[in-house]
Amino acid sequence: MLIRGNDMKWFTFSAKAEDSVEISIFDEIGMWGVSAKEFIAELKQHAGKAIALSINSPGGSVFDALAIYNALRNSGSEVTTKVMGVAASAASLIFMAGDKRIMPENTFLMVHNPMTGAYGNADEIRDLADVLDKIAASLIGTYVSRSGMDEAAVKDLLDAETWLNAADAVENGFATEMQPEMKIAASFDLDRLPENVRMAYTPEQPDPQGESEGGEPEVTNVPDTALVDEIAECVASAGLSAYVLDIALRPDVTSLADAQAAVKGVREVVALCALAGKPELTAAMVKAGTPVDKVRAELQAALAADDAATHTSNVQKSGSRSGADSGASVWNKIFPPAV
Repeated sequence: MLIRGNDMKWFTFSAKAEDSVEISIFDEIGMWGVSAKEFIAELKQHAGKAIALSINSPGGSVFDALAIYNALRNSGSEVTTKVMGVAASAASLIFMAGDKRIMPENTFLMVHNPMTGAYGNADEIRDLADVLDKIAASLIGTYVSRSGMDEAAVKDLLDAETWLNAADAVENGFATEMQPEMKIAASFDLDRLPENVRMAYTPEQPDPQGESEGGEPEVTNVPDTALVDEIAECVASAGLSAYVLDIALRPDVTSLADAQAAVKGVREVVALCALAGKPELTAAMVKAGTPVDKVRAELQAALAADDAATHTSNVQKSGSRSGADSGASVWNKIFPPAV
């Protein structure tokens, strides 16, 4: 188990100019003994500077997130928040602190009701449920004030543990701006494409033997590109433009309905890889058509390997969140060990 000290933060500050500072949150929030107290103390050292905050986090302590949110909102600075992969759970609350809230089209936001572990007698557990309801009410109020959504609608999103892509987030007011994902030019072997897709990329060829009876060159193999266009539009509208070919190449995608089903799976794969901090694995998994359950298992194995590589102690970290298992990480809750 990795034990983090004060020299290993889940956030970093970098002063890029006299009047601005860049902050990165690329890990669990408030975990491993590093609290919002240290984050806010460092934030105060950059008072008056414009803040650009990048986030890729599965969440963590709701109380640390609330403290960071309030510190950013009360800083008096212009705050821009940007999701780099995923802002889930408590991280979504910090994202909402931005005056500008930016999401590239291939990033995700996840909101849900507060959760905790429980230990105690019946009366204590009933009291804990009341506390969770009060925390949920606070979260709903924050999301409502920042997004402009109706309170009942926000509550429904939290009850359902909702994943929002960039388009969803902008539509519902959680984000103020969607940016295009980075486009990468690539070449590919036409012989690998299914016939209906290959025809769309193959130039029409005139009959080399001569002309038709009407005196005009006879054209053969005129492609019907309607399905290809529908698939491309379906994939692009889901924020997955980089994977148009991967989805179109799948042998099980022979209709728009097939493409829509494939898009749903690919979106989950992209979100899981981003959430695990392994976006470099996304392309290979999508290209291979790896099932979601296998993606979870492979990511869990990768995270376990990373943890083993940085092993420094077998002593459990001290403290826990409201009685939750002090040895459980947010990552392991999202990627349970494969059975």
